[in-house]
Amino acid sequence: MPPLPARRALAVGLLALTAAISGCTPGPSSLAAAPVNKRGTVQAAQDGASGVRVMQIVAHPDDDLYFMNPELQQSIDANDQLVSVYVTSGEAEGVNKVPGRKAPKPNVADYAGARRQGLRQAYALMATGDTKAPWTRQATALPDGTPVEVDALSNHPGIRLVFLGVAQHAALPGRAANRDLQRLWNDPRILTRTLVGTGSPVQASHKVSRGGLIDALTYLLNSYRPTLVRTMDPDPDMQIRDAKHRAHHDQRGYSDHPDHTATALFTYAALQRYRAPHAVTAFRGYYNERWPQALPAQLVRHKADVLNAYGGSPKGCDAKLFGGCGDYDVGRDRSYGTGWLQRTSLRYPTAAPQLRQAPDGRLTAFAVLGGQAAMWQETARGSGQWTAPKLLPGTGLLPGLTASLTKDGRWQLFAERVVALGPGPGNNRREIVTTEQPRKGAQFRAWSSLGAPDRDPDHGRRVGGPVVTRGADGTTWLFVRNWAKAVSVRKQAPNGTWSDWTNLGGGEVQEGLSAVTDAKGAVHVFGAGHLTVHHWAQQGPNGPLVLVPTGLPAPADPPTALARPDGSLLLAYREARTARLLVRALPAGGGAWRDEHIDLGSRGYGPLALHSIPGGVLLAARNNDGGTSLATLGTGRAPQWSTVPGAVVGAASLATDAANRPVLARLAPDATLHTSAYAVDDHRL
Repeated sequence: MPPLPARRALAVGLLALTAAISGCTPGPSSLAAAPVNKRGTVQAAQDGASGVRVMQIVAHPDDDLYFMNPELQQSIDANDQLVSVYVTSGEAEGVNKVPGRKAPKPNVADYAGARRQGLRQAYALMATGDTKAPWTRQATALPDGTPVEVDALSNHPGIRLVFLGVAQHAALPGRAANRDLQRLWNDPRILTRTLVGTGSPVQASHKVSRGGLIDALTYLLNSYRPTLVRTMDPDPDMQIRDAKHRAHHDQRGYSDHPDHTATALFTYAALQRYRAPHAVTAFRGYYNERWPQALPAQLVRHKADVLNAYGGSPKGCDAKLFGGCGDYDVGRDRSYGTGWLQRTSLRYPTAAPQLRQAPDGRLTAFAVLGGQAAMWQETARGSGQWTAPKLLPGTGLLPGLTASLTKDGRWQLFAERVVALGPGPGNNRREIVTTEQPRKGAQFRAWSSLGAPDRDPDHGRRVGGPVVTRGADGTTWLFVRNWAKAVSVRKQAPNGTWSDWTNLGGGEVQEGLSAVTDAKGAVHVFGAGHLTVHHWAQQGPNGPLVLVPTGLPAPADPPTALARPDGSLLLAYREARTARLLVRALPAGGGAWRDEHIDLGSRGYGPLALHSIPGGVLLAARNNDGGTSLATLGTGRAPQWSTVPGAVVGAASLATDAANRPVLARLAPDATLHTSAYAVDDHRL
């Protein structure tokens, strides 16, 4: 792998960069800009040489375009090595209908080939601006002899598409039963087969078993050695179907396609065998149509343009050679009607490096790498220099780890863990786990189970990532989103004993909670509802949590709360449909939420980070290019954006170091922790 390019310090408006694990190169603020194609200027010999290796594993051609963009485009623009793996041929019923024309006779081979051609057009557009850029296509054999198609963009071989070709609706000769991915996952005894698409260099169909598919994905992981793996949601929301909640495209009982879920489960099974350092992020699928628009209009437009290229046109290529020139029904902006285009949703949207000062003053960070908790520490107080990550014992952790300090200075960690990953409900289980130091500075104990809010394994799979805050009396409050899309809580008393799980009631919320304790010791937790932000609060220290109406505008993404020293609360989130950033304050004495009248625009997407600094509050936001933009609030001056380039896996976080400098932390796509420490300009903050 080529060495990473040298990087230098960056002055960013109100803040001056003084130290970083991996610094940032200067660049203009990209918050207002639509995605710009950059790959076309890269020479073939340097293509994919950023040092980041991304693998995306999805069920169907177009899953990545609908559910992973704009992060897919950001990887291409960053010159990352990118490998997209498509498990099924996506042939469906074999009907590739041109809008406004009579439906043709079904032809599954042609439709499978047309969808592959559509993907080549879409990726060529994202990388070069030219949908007709040439590709090199070949058949490559897996270790068991099964041939798969591998396509490389000819002048940018860092971009590859791998087609495993598993038939979406297969039946072996003489057997009528449908052998789709869901059944293949659930029953190790059955077999399915691959489908040969029109125009593919693969010429023969092969049988596929459950174990064989896991082996194939494991082989690809070990061959390409990705530092970041993107896949679909292994545990989608349960979904009621009635007059208010129409069936749409969901599988029965769940808000996603069964192939999406099965592909994610196969991916996680393969990841259990993959040992190279890596980060994992999972994307929601049909969940997107159940919640408000969350992307700014310019990013939605770009996603639509890419999907239009994928949809193609009957006159866009030699249709006979490829079986078709795209997935015709998707083009012409028809993707706007699905509800999937207007948001990109992570399964664990608030997963971010947990960063704060340890009792000795050194910043300490925690995140999940390869299913294990990783711990970084400053080499000295305020040094900005860090140790290598230390992996704590215990595997199977999912993104969304939370770290907290006890009153006597011991780290306590909370996470969600895959307990079992197998066929059938009883063999596929998740749980919340915790570990802590028995004394300050000691080694962590083994992870122990806190269970899930519901004992039904199928319900337990829907649990969200844990968030934690500590009450006035030292009680630990642990919150999760449960299978009913409500909030459940479990409490640990100062003597170490745990309560049972309790459902707080109230309306449905999105995945991603925010919990804080105010200056008087009262606990608050917030969630993004369909029509407003839901707020549960103690009316006084040590009291019960009750639902308190907020009257706030509908959120697009999870809200972020900050407890301020003066006793007030600050809440920041993106407005539904517009993605405009909203900032609201709740006075220390209670009452109505106050609009802070801060015009931060509608650029960027995803959860925000808030952190108190001398004289104000620092806000961090993911921008359109995938980097982090910062603004200072509450100083009496109009906030202005400053940008730190560099993609973020999940969300960024903020803390203060021993030198009283704000520090930005992010987990980068190369599976390393990147931090940026800032010197505060006393005249501006």
